[in-house]
Amino acid sequence: MVTQPLRLRLAALQGDSRLRLAPRPSGHGHEPKGTPPEGAVGIRDLGFAWDEDRGIFVLREAIPLAELGLRPGAFEFSRLGAVSAAVPPEGGRLLLFDLETTGLQRGAGTVPFLYGWGWLDGPRLQLEQWLLPQLGAEERLVEAAVSQLKAAELLVTYNGGSYDLPLLRSRMVMAGVDRAWPATPHLDLLPVVRRLFRHRLERCTLRAAEVELLHLKREGDLPGREAPERFWQFLRNGDAAPLAAVVRHNREDVISLLRLLDHVVQHLAVEDPDPSDWLSLGRFAEARGRLEEAHTSYHRAEQLSPAPLDRVGALRRARLLRRQDRPTEAFAAWTSIWERWHDPEAAEALCVDLEHRQADPASALELAKLAFREAPVGWDQRFARRIWRLEGRVGGVPQRPEPGADRPWAAWLPGGASYQAWLALRGPERGRRERRLTAVG
Repeated sequence: MVTQPLRLRLAALQGDSRLRLAPRPSGHGHEPKGTPPEGAVGIRDLGFAWDEDRGIFVLREAIPLAELGLRPGAFEFSRLGAVSAAVPPEGGRLLLFDLETTGLQRGAGTVPFLYGWGWLDGPRLQLEQWLLPQLGAEERLVEAAVSQLKAAELLVTYNGGSYDLPLLRSRMVMAGVDRAWPATPHLDLLPVVRRLFRHRLERCTLRAAEVELLHLKREGDLPGREAPERFWQFLRNGDAAPLAAVVRHNREDVISLLRLLDHVVQHLAVEDPDPSDWLSLGRFAEARGRLEEAHTSYHRAEQLSPAPLDRVGALRRARLLRRQDRPTEAFAAWTSIWERWHDPEAAEALCVDLEHRQADPASALELAKLAFREAPVGWDQRFARRIWRLEGRVGGVPQRPEPGADRPWAAWLPGGASYQAWLALRGPERGRRERRLTAVG
């Protein structure tokens, strides 16, 4: 398949004067970094300046955090540690990163043409944006990006783990940048938003998070899907003016990363969140090994959250107690769930506890029969097997319910009401072995 970047490069090589192609360096050397490419007037009109040290076009801006409604102390690494275990406790430089590319795929034909960076400098947010002026001129950009990542102690992106960083690594190969990949700790906010706010958001895009969580609406913002075509237009006719909207879009993306990070930190610290958030807070705490905090959040979800979040929170708390080998507390939790919702999972857990831990198979049988009458499809067969086995243990021979029962077992159990039918449910090898033992006896 001939991709758009390859098509443009072939057209330029064939003499299409509308396309500008960066010249290849001769031999193993490189062109001087201090030499800007030709035809850069339009780029300069956007506010970009040539950085002689790095050999790239850079647009710089410093924004006071107060203008964004943010405080510098909100981004101390001691607070960010609540968001991710990747945050180094010793602190350091926090770096925000976002790319604008020629497509949504990560293949060889997708080229990042605008790099957005942000970092904190006291009470200000420092922004830098780097623009690719020509196809084939991205080696300096990639080299500078690797150096930028290496100088940071924490990288913050939105979907960067699945898109931005893998794409940048592939561009290192395509551009011939032979450098080690920096081992910078990475905080990808997309999985965090999904875990904490998926129940609130129709989609977990950065734009949806801005609107639904930050209550921000961009005025006149360029849809991200239109950015690639504007770059191709720039390559075709040299007019950089349409790229101004792409630059503004990328700038807002970088700022939103910082705002969203602040929102997440505040959300994790709030003592009285929205009732619908207790379940997600519990799942977030459990995933990070903060189990007592997870217990508390699940219990609050059971008490305060709307359906069905209340039931899910109660089930997750009971499962956690069981995994922690806290049988008495788990039995109380399962009992509460059964009494409130008649949940089949709770009934099964109680049957297991009654039979094996409390050595009370008669009570387990009684509960299994009660649960069987209300069990949904799939659970009914599980309770039937348990009933047949418990009847054999308690009374010797399991019996069929009285005729006319709401859900007669013969409709879906093989063999009728005999003990041999129950053996058939346990598997052919086990059934044949026990039948042989019965015949010998």
